[in-house]
Amino acid sequence: RSEGVTQNQAGHLDMISTAGEHLLSLINNILDLSKIEAGKIELERKPVNIRKLVDNVAIILGDRAREKGLALTVDVGECDAHLLGDPTRLQQCLVNYVTNAIKFTSTGSVTLRVVVLAQQAESVALRFDVQDTGMGIDAETLPRLFSAFEQGDRSTSRQHGGTGLGLAITRKLAQLMGGDAGASSVPGQGSTFWFSVRLPRRSEGPALPAGAA
Repeated sequence: RSEGVTQNQAGHLDMISTAGEHLLSLINNILDLSKIEAGKIELERKPVNIRKLVDNVAIILGDRAREKGLALTVDVGECDAHLLGDPTRLQQCLVNYVTNAIKFTSTGSVTLRVVVLAQQAESVALRFDVQDTGMGIDAETLPRLFSAFEQGDRSTSRQHGGTGLGLAITRKLAQLMGGDAGASSVPGQGSTFWFSVRLPRRSEGPALPAGAA
């Protein structure tokens, strides 16, 4: 491609690149799921700044949202900056949720919100919400979305790609971090996907200001 190609060749190269990225994503998801189910995954325990983490996700996916004319906003509020956790896995869960929200939202907005659920001297329980104004999901489909290889649209002519593994991995990672994952939705109005975690405080960190539960 860098050496110069025709428009037709560029189109074929784009298709090859997209297919390669999809295959790599599928392989990585299968490996993640296998390691989690085998109890072989090890979570890191290092300083994590929630505000910076959320802002980074917004930067990563901001262009994708703008290309669809969507507003991508974040709402972190008061959140302790002195916590320990696995920033890579937390970001993986958030990127998965926000990517899905953008994919299934035609107009409106996607909001990434962090809520303090509970706080103790040694740890803080947080919930990450990703709310969209997309097509929504019916009550019959919603409960099975967090199972491996499940998707909202099972038809062979479905519009959107995906492996059906991202939500299952997110729930399992959240459970490994002392929380859980789930979703609520109203067809035609949008959906909110959430996951919760419990993160230990760093000993040098100040007490967390009172937050909304």
